[in-house]
Amino acid sequence: MKTKIFCSLFALFLLLGCKNEPQYSRFENHNVPACGIADPLNNLPWLKTYCSEHYNSYSTIVSIYKNNTSGENHIVIYTTTAWNPNIEPPTFYRNVVYSCEGAILFFEASEGTGSGALAYDTFFLENTLVAKIWEVKEN
Repeated sequence: MKTKIFCSLFALFLLLGCKNEPQYSRFENHNVPACGIADPLNNLPWLKTYCSEHYNSYSTIVSIYKNNTSGENHIVIYTTTAWNPNIEPPTFYRNVVYSCEGAILFFEASEGTGSGALAYDTFFLENTLVAKIWEVKEN
């Protein structure tokens, strides 16, 4: 009888003590040349570092864009946070346009638009999505 009670309490303790770790789905596309190199995910040091630092982020998408006139590539990173009703706004997002060298050109975010809304809107009129090359999202 004591063994049954002990086993039941132990099982209850394990169930209450276990924390649900988030699960993530990931996508990588190493077959898209951009910025004058093959596989920017591995061959652009700043981008490789960014992806490793955000490996378990709530939601991040890295895409390659190409200017319709010049053919110049840019990297656009879109991130969002999980819904949290205790903060305002309850979710944050950021859509950042980078040069191939990793310099932030401009961004749009829940906290405002950097370098002017016109520059941000114009970018997406003058550039075309080439491919999504990396994504992570919490399931």
